[in-house]
Amino acid sequence: MGIPARPVALHEGPAESCIINGKPLGWTNCTPTSFAMGVQKATLGAKRPTGCSVRRVTGDTQGGTTIPQCAHAIDVEYGIKTDVHVGNAAAAPSAAAAALHRGRSVALQGNASALVNTEFRSTRGAVNHCVYVNEGRGWHTVGGLLVPSEALVFDPAADGRRAGWGTSDDSPGWWSWGLVKRFAAALRPWGDDDHRLLGPGRMYSAFFPDTEPHVHLRHGGTRTTPFPDSTVVHVAAGHRANVRSRPDRIRDEDIVARLKNGAPFEAYQRTHGVKPPGSSSDVWFGDHNGTRWTHISNLARIGGAS
Repeated sequence: MGIPARPVALHEGPAESCIINGKPLGWTNCTPTSFAMGVQKATLGAKRPTGCSVRRVTGDTQGGTTIPQCAHAIDVEYGIKTDVHVGNAAAAPSAAAAALHRGRSVALQGNASALVNTEFRSTRGAVNHCVYVNEGRGWHTVGGLLVPSEALVFDPAADGRRAGWGTSDDSPGWWSWGLVKRFAAALRPWGDDDHRLLGPGRMYSAFFPDTEPHVHLRHGGTRTTPFPDSTVVHVAAGHRANVRSRPDRIRDEDIVARLKNGAPFEAYQRTHGVKPPGSSSDVWFGDHNGTRWTHISNLARIGGAS
């Protein structure tokens, strides 16, 4: 899977692709299928469920499924925990954008009415729907918040079929962030036949865990080689290695941990900072988020050395 990891696109149809208790459920599996793709990404392809297999775990054969049902199913079956945002806990678009920026993917419910007059049309008309959002690109700041210009969306209904009502998109596709938000806002939380909409500023969604190897570079950091670099603490007997929130100064208030000899330190980035007293080196190693740093003199097995 490369970085960022992308799942193999899964589709929910046709109806006979998922028969449970004699019921053909394929075209009602958009949410289980979106969650199945999220499991793929969260496990870097080690686990590859189908939408139908997720649906079976829910035990629901009565039509569409909910985000909480599918979140519970993948937790039980695959040990993947998601942050669920529905009802009064619906996520703000900025929260979904922040999750994507941190490498987390998102299962997002909305209504296909937002897609009908676009190149991303995948359904006959205005039906509640769920898609899987894998990543963003074109990151920029709006009102002090990072948002993407576009998001890579895997639509379980977009299988390239052609029908009398028009064409169907081939998934995945790069949707504008504006279209992602319009899709989410068009959701009809009380059902397809109830015309009340969720409205802007809220997203019925689930955020998958951040398990992909990537780094948030800070303080001028660069990626380690190997990436990440599984180093260990190596200090004199009776001493501990100070882990600091920043590498550019030596102050007691910046100490966030003191690690004992032999403790693991997973280094994702390195940078040049301040030289501690008595040291001739200014090299520091940092964690995934760039919020925990320790000096090179505290570490052994750097670069995979034995």
